[in-house]
Amino acid sequence: MGDAILAGTCFEAVRNAFPKAWITALVQQPAHELYKKSGWVNEVMAYHRSSLDQKSFWTRFWKNNQIVKAIQKRHFDLAIDLSASHRSAQLITWGKAGLKIGLGLPAIKKYYDLNASAKDEIEVSATELDKRVLGLIGLEPKPHDRSGGYWVVPEEAAKFAETFWKANQFTDEDIVVAINPFASCATKEWYPDKWASVIKEFSGHGIKLFFTCAPLEKKGLEKIEKLVGYTLPVYAGSALTPLMGLYQRASAVLSVDSGPRHLAVAVGTPTLTIWGPEPVERWHPYQLERHPVVLKAVFCRPCGLTVCIEKKHECMAQLEPSTVIHELKLLLRRAVGV
Repeated sequence: MGDAILAGTCFEAVRNAFPKAWITALVQQPAHELYKKSGWVNEVMAYHRSSLDQKSFWTRFWKNNQIVKAIQKRHFDLAIDLSASHRSAQLITWGKAGLKIGLGLPAIKKYYDLNASAKDEIEVSATELDKRVLGLIGLEPKPHDRSGGYWVVPEEAAKFAETFWKANQFTDEDIVVAINPFASCATKEWYPDKWASVIKEFSGHGIKLFFTCAPLEKKGLEKIEKLVGYTLPVYAGSALTPLMGLYQRASAVLSVDSGPRHLAVAVGTPTLTIWGPEPVERWHPYQLERHPVVLKAVFCRPCGLTVCIEKKHECMAQLEPSTVIHELKLLLRRAVGV
């Protein structure tokens, strides 16, 4: 989801450059929902990669063949690959677009007509790589962390947030912070007792808090709430449109390194990210004053591992609640003047 959200500024740039063009987005779920409402594309072709990979060989073959046929039927003049994966590169080639562009990684550059430089692929941000690919056709995306955000929030999302606020007795005068404690892998996540300390501190000072998570993650909130001693409001839906409204209305979003924090930036809300094993320069293309990160500088990070084998998750285990509390107070002071 994070990759798809970050790519939004590229779609924006293409739409602005070619206002009358027919633009199709081929994206994974659940980000397809965001693109349907973005105003940048005419249609969205969505697929669920992990679900597809669990199917039998012949089912995968048939479904991939259907996608390829759908792409070929549209006779695209230009295909832009921002995924830089073997699968996306193959789809680009099989789609037979007039011009195919992508990142010049050794394993996939043969699939494109034009390749963007990728010699320092590990050292630069994902958004810099997207920018290079778009530069092949003379376009440049605008910055991500603009005042007010760059992704238009649908009216239905704003209405959902208004209903959520009323249901939980939040007022316009309240300072409301959304908390997203879950990520795509366990090494990016913090600990329930540490979350509980942060929640108690801010609740005790009158700050309103609520959780956001995916449906399957909701059960993980029980450990945190047991330590806190009470429950918090929660949005645990699979739809991303309501989440856009909730994040836009919140004073700030406190999150681990995950897709939802990118969505918060996209709708213009200040964020504080509790950072784990990933390289900051790779996945945080934002100004630190409005979107600071909190991390522990242990010698083994950044490792990018999804499972911490040797060092007992020191990058997160040693990160204390007092540091997060201090940084969130500073962010709220800058954002809303408290």
